Amino acid sequence: MKKHQVDSDPAIRVEEVTIGFGRKTVLRNVSLEVETGSVYALLGRNGEGKTTLVRTLLGQIRAKAGSIEVLGFDPWSDRQTLMEAIGYVPEVPDIPPEATPAEAFRFCSSLHRRWNEDLAYSRLKHFGLEAKRQFSTFSRGQKAQLQLILALAPEPQLLILDDPTLGLDALTRRELYEEVIRELADRGTTVFVTTHDLDGVEHLADRVGILAEGTMLFDSKLEDLKQEWAVRLGGNPDLEEIFVQALSAGGAA
Repeated sequence: MKKHQVDSDPAIRVEEVTIGFGRKTVLRNVSLEVETGSVYALLGRNGEGKTTLVRTLLGQIRAKAGSIEVLGFDPWSDRQTLMEAIGYVPEVPDIPPEATPAEAFRFCSSLHRRWNEDLAYSRLKHFGLEAKRQFSTFSRGQKAQLQLILALAPEPQLLILDDPTLGLDALTRRELYEEVIRELADRGTTVFVTTHDLDGVEHLADRVGILAEGTMLFDSKLEDLKQEWAVRLGGNPDLEEIFVQALSAGGAA
């Protein structure tokens, strides 16, 4: 399922980035690369700066130091151009409560030069969502499903998911990840995901980053990370065990 086809130029390049608000530093000297056509999973406890980094990749926040390139663009200065190529699923769905999927499709299609209406309605049917039902009446899982549909309909080069399965049941989490896998198989879309669902993302990610106290403890291929911690811990640890032990050890060998 992993080992996705990748290109030589990274889709995301973050180099020595520091982000803060006033006197508070949220991220300090963070570096990472996301290969084109791959899945990168960024892990960390709540409040460690994952969403702040996502907002910076989207051009909503400007880094205090360091450099960022997303699909070859500076997200702060080239945000309008860049957003044409990005699909985004926020942690909290931001669709108006009174809107229906059909209305959301019409609105979003007016914002994107590339909008696959057939794909949007096909996935709506696949999830069993009604086109004329108000968003406020949907369950949490259905809201997440609609948000994913809206993110994928413009056929983005890069899909950014900010903890998309938070609060969802196991079946809905699996369905969402299956749609991401389907998108990868169909179009080779690059995926950057922050998540608490370590079991779900373990079967999807090519590379993993672990944030703690605003710094990167680890940034490596998932297979390499598992091999390293197999030596440290013995046996065959899963990603959840590695995550817990990494935070406890603070990245120390």
